[in-house]
Amino acid sequence: MKMVEDHADRMTTLLKRKAQIIKEMTEIAAQCDVEASFLVSSEDGKPHSFAHPSMEDAVGRVKNPLRHEPSGENDTYIEQLVEAHKRENNEMLKKYYAALAEELEIVEENEKKLKGLLESGNDEGLSVEELKRKHQAFVELGTASQQFGQKK
Repeated sequence: MKMVEDHADRMTTLLKRKAQIIKEMTEIAAQCDVEASFLVSSEDGKPHSFAHPSMEDAVGRVKNPLRHEPSGENDTYIEQLVEAHKRENNEMLKKYYAALAEELEIVEENEKKLKGLLESGNDEGLSVEELKRKHQAFVELGTASQQFGQKK
């Protein structure tokens, strides 16, 4: 698609295309029960616009997209769905937080155990079984620490 070079031809094209767009937008607004707006400023600075139901409503919707005034019986149902989704999401986040808190508690307990083992003395007097348990505790602490770090 390339630009129309002649100014008069360009203005004629604008008016024809504008008429087509307004016709399509009118059909969409009627068939789909939606708000529609169209705003174009020509080279001359003249604004060309179309809005259903009004330009103020359309501009207000753009300025504040979260503001929604109930317009029908489905709004109550939609509000109920949104509230249910919020409750479900909050419950999921609470469970996730509880699981993380529990995991953190386990990691902290393992850390205390390992510090206790390290402070209890040297390894020379320990049996093979005790050394294996100590090694396994270090491995578990490392794994738990890695998993906890990845979930943050």
